[in-house]
Amino acid sequence: MSHRNVLLLIADDWSPIAGCYGNEVIKMPSVDALAARGTLFQHAFCTTPSCAASRANLLTGHYSHTHGQYGHSHGIHNFHTHLTMPSVPKVLQAVGFQTGVVGKLHVQPESVYPWHYEAGGGRNVRGIADNIAAFFETIDREQPFYLHVGFSDPHRDFGNTRTYPGVPETAYSPDEVIVPDFLPDHPDARQEFAEYYQSVSRLDTGIGMAVRALQDAGRDDDTMIIVMSDHGMPFPGGKASSFDTGHHCPLIIVRPNAEAVVSDALVNWSNIAPTVFDWCGVDPPEGLPEKSLLPVLDQAHPEGFDETFFSHTFHEVTNYYPYRVLRGRKYKYVRNLYPELTTPLPSDLWASPTWQAIRRENLNMGKRRTEKFLHQDAEALFDIENDPMESTNIIDDPAVQDIAETMRQKVRTFRRETQDPWCLASYHAGEPGMRSVVK
Repeated sequence: MSHRNVLLLIADDWSPIAGCYGNEVIKMPSVDALAARGTLFQHAFCTTPSCAASRANLLTGHYSHTHGQYGHSHGIHNFHTHLTMPSVPKVLQAVGFQTGVVGKLHVQPESVYPWHYEAGGGRNVRGIADNIAAFFETIDREQPFYLHVGFSDPHRDFGNTRTYPGVPETAYSPDEVIVPDFLPDHPDARQEFAEYYQSVSRLDTGIGMAVRALQDAGRDDDTMIIVMSDHGMPFPGGKASSFDTGHHCPLIIVRPNAEAVVSDALVNWSNIAPTVFDWCGVDPPEGLPEKSLLPVLDQAHPEGFDETFFSHTFHEVTNYYPYRVLRGRKYKYVRNLYPELTTPLPSDLWASPTWQAIRRENLNMGKRRTEKFLHQDAEALFDIENDPMESTNIIDDPAVQDIAETMRQKVRTFRRETQDPWCLASYHAGEPGMRSVVK
């Protein structure tokens, strides 16, 4: 290979729902085909289940409390990444890479995220594929590239059943979808999931078109393909919540001539930027908190990937509910910084038929109590092996006090080392160990 390039394909609100992730209902042949020749991560997590903050995380390599894009970038929300932050396009441009973005980007400012080529596409995946082809027409075979493709699917569109010219649609019956255990098995939820499944299958069509555009350009033999999502599904208790159902995401990394691997490593989106730099042979910026996945892509059970951190602050500007999390293999520790607040729902989730049915009929959220979702504890410890829906907080159980204290201290150390500004709030609230970061 003369160069090592990257095609990153990122979905909007897609949980790990695909045949390769064990869902026998949904049809995703393109994703399944990529998984059959790449590394599929079973335990990949976004660090914050909010669109702009998550995308800034993967493009800078820093957690949201560090990179400064605390929440949404568009409209009245107007959060910005810190001007001093390095980013994948900025670093790669400086060493001669051509950079392009097609579709949704959802971060700012331009000075942090510069691109040689920019084009839209929305939900019309045929249009996205045409714009990908146009990008390849702007560069020649001797130019290395990073191409970032952001699909709008399967983000809720209050009816994900629209059709687009040249884009085949796969429809689903509400009776055949799988309602996850954190939601009530209600007709309104089933109807929404049928539409969500249709949007996920359209995403799959777009991913297949993007890969074909890469192949048609003759660049598939020197390009790493990354398939991922910004965060989990757009349902209450998913997106914009601390539960795994909001953070657990698909991640498939395909390299030319590599073998298929299913990895059990616990990874998060802070690993993406260093992986891109490593693959491209470019020195990473100093201070990145996590490491490259490139050395372990051929390993099913790599050492040193047994826990991972989450950090979330805002979704929309009115959705303030900061938390910091350490997620291990058996236990998960959650620190909610302002538990006196009611858990806010993003506007699209609040207006969804599923949430309105929960409110109207006073339903529980599947295996979770709705009241405990809305009013959470300051600290929580979940046995996620036996309680994957995180329904029972065992933080006060005498049998796990050593585990709770160890994870609590690890989160405090993580916050100090990554210069979490909210350490000041914890210090003012009397939490020990936080004073050392106060300037």
